[in-house]
Order: sequence, then C-alpha cells, then structure tokens
Amino acid sequence: MARPWIELEKDQYERLKELEEKTGKAVSEMIREAVTSFVTKKDYSISISASHLPKTTREDHRGVTAYFHRSDWNLLEKISKGTGTCKTGLIREAVDEYMTELLRALH
Repeated sequence: MARPWIELEKDQYERLKELEEKTGKAVSEMIREAVTSFVTKKDYSISISASHLPKTTREDHRGVTAYFHRSDWNLLEKISKGTGTCKTGLIREAVDEYMTELLRALH
C-alpha cells in the first residue's frame, strides 16, 4: 500500500464528509475507491489540462492522508506521465467522478 499526502479542494472534502455520514464509508476509503475506479477505466482523457488549472491558495485545499493499492498508485503515475497532469489533479478528478456516481446511486 502507498500512503501519500494529497490535497483535495475544500468543497470536495466537505462533500466527502457529508457522504461519510450518509454512507458510513470513511473519507479515505471513498478516495481509494475513486482512484481505483478512475485508473481501471479504458479512457484516461481528462477534462482540464494541467496548464489550464486555476491558481488557488493553500486555504482552498484540505490535506488528507489516504492509503492506495500499490498497483493503483503505479497506474495513476503512468496516467499522470501520459496526460501531463499531476497525480493530485487526477485524484481530484477521480473524487469528483466518484461523488457524482455515488450521489446518483443514493437518489
């Protein structure tokens, strides 16, 4: 298992905390599931290229420690190199996709 320190956008973290209460799943577990789902897709296209990410301040983010399966982390690194997007950006995208799917399933 890999245990990196990642920074999510504050609103993502707050939405994950709400989902934690609704589902009983820990935030780190949901992040891990998001990354697993993301790296196993066939299409690794991203919606925002790294050079067009908006500048943000430290206050806009929330640090989180999460454990990832080593194979998922290695795939994330490969996708990062292939797309030119940092791993944190990919994790944020994965979390957004995961939350959208989870909220759709809850309703």
